[in-house]
Amino acid sequence: PIVIYEDRSDSVWLKFDPEAATGHSHPYALSSVQMATVLRGVWVKHRDVVGGFGLFAGEEGAPAFSNSEVVRLSPYLAEALKKASPKDMVTFYVTTADPSRGKLITSGGLFIREHRLFFILANAYTSPSSVQYENTYEFEARDEPLIPIARHKFTIGFSPQQVWIPNVTLRGTEGYEKYLDESKLLAIDLKRLFEETQTPSTKVLPSPMPGP
Repeated sequence: PIVIYEDRSDSVWLKFDPEAATGHSHPYALSSVQMATVLRGVWVKHRDVVGGFGLFAGEEGAPAFSNSEVVRLSPYLAEALKKASPKDMVTFYVTTADPSRGKLITSGGLFIREHRLFFILANAYTSPSSVQYENTYEFEARDEPLIPIARHKFTIGFSPQQVWIPNVTLRGTEGYEKYLDESKLLAIDLKRLFEETQTPSTKVLPSPMPGP
C-alpha cells in the first residue's frame, strides 16, 4: 500500500483494487470539509442477538464516526482521493480505546465512480476478539481493512437519505462491484449531497481532477 497517514492507532492507505475494472474516477478533488460531511452522514445500526436490529432510538441508528475521528480522518481521506490512481481504493483503519471492551476497530474503504462515492464500512467499533460464526480468533484488520470481523453485528446507512443510492439500483452497472456484505456498502450521490447541504453562497461541487 501507499501510506497517506499512519501512526500506532490509525492509518489511511491507498491500495490496489483488483475489482476496479475499467478504473475509478481518480484522482478526485474533495475538500476536507466535504469529506467531513460524508463521514458525518454515515450511521450504524447494531444488531442485538436477541432483539434484532434497532438498539438505538430512531431509524438512523448512531453516527459511525465520532467528531474527533471525523476531524482526524477527513484531511487524509481527501488527500488520498487526490493522489489515487484509477486502480486504487482508499482504505482506513481507526482504533479506539474503550474502558470496558478494550481496543475497538473501525475500518473500511472508499472509491469514486463519476460523482458516486462508494463507501465500505467493514468494521464499526468492533473488538478484534469478536466471535461470530465465521470468525473464532482475534483478527488484525489493519492489513485487511475491508474484511469484517463480525459482519452480522451491524448494518449501515446514510443521511440525508435522498442522496443514498439503493444498492439494488446499481447491480450490474459499470463501477458496481458487489461487496462481501452489501449491508456494509453505501453509494452516495456527491453532487446531490453538496447541493442539499450547502447554501448557494458556499456551494463548491467536487470534481474529477484533470489528467496529466
